[in-house]
Amino acid sequence: MRFHHHDHTNRGLLTEPHRPRHIVVTPFEHVVRLRGGDASLLPPGRHRVRRRHDRFWHAPAVPQTVVAHGQEILTADGVGVRASVATVATVTAPLTTMRAGDWREQLHLRLQLALREQVSAGALEQIVAARTALDEPMAAALADVPDTLGVELVGTTVRDLIVPGEQRRLLAEVVAARLEGQAALERARAQTAALRALANAGGMVRDNPALFQLRLLQEMGSSTGHTFVVGTEAPSAS
Repeated sequence: MRFHHHDHTNRGLLTEPHRPRHIVVTPFEHVVRLRGGDASLLPPGRHRVRRRHDRFWHAPAVPQTVVAHGQEILTADGVGVRASVATVATVTAPLTTMRAGDWREQLHLRLQLALREQVSAGALEQIVAARTALDEPMAAALADVPDTLGVELVGTTVRDLIVPGEQRRLLAEVVAARLEGQAALERARAQTAALRALANAGGMVRDNPALFQLRLLQEMGSSTGHTFVVGTEAPSAS
């Protein structure tokens, strides 16, 4: 809202114009006029002011980034982490927002509570491994904000997750040990598969000696510079 004497307040406060006879509402703000017991939303444009009767509430109509900065939260396994959450908020129902009071402060509190609920429900390793998985339940926990505060939220996300240094080192060791165990398991599986294949091949050759002859011919065809003696006894030493 802009008075002719340039009022620059834009924090949802009620203002009482003393001198101006008109106000100009821009497309980038919401302005609610309070006249007696009535509240009405003013569209963009120029409006006449009744100086003794009118009061005005205003809020930005453009998206606003709201951040709940790092708060200390205990995970389900008792590890303290610092986490932050951010969202983009747009006032879409100004009358509801006005009646709610300080919507920024209330939204900030809701963000903190939702973040605390999600982080405290999981173990540290689970939360660190799937931090972005917290975004969807966070959005679900804030689904009533448009109705209660008149504000639409977009892009609610856990922005920072800070783990204490010692816990971070231990977590890295746990992950390294798990990866080493998985590698050892894969090596054991590969060795077992190789031994099983050899055992199966040995059984096939025992049951069908002609397979050995065929395999030998394949090797002879792919080999050069060697002499093969087939079907004769080895010469006796003289």
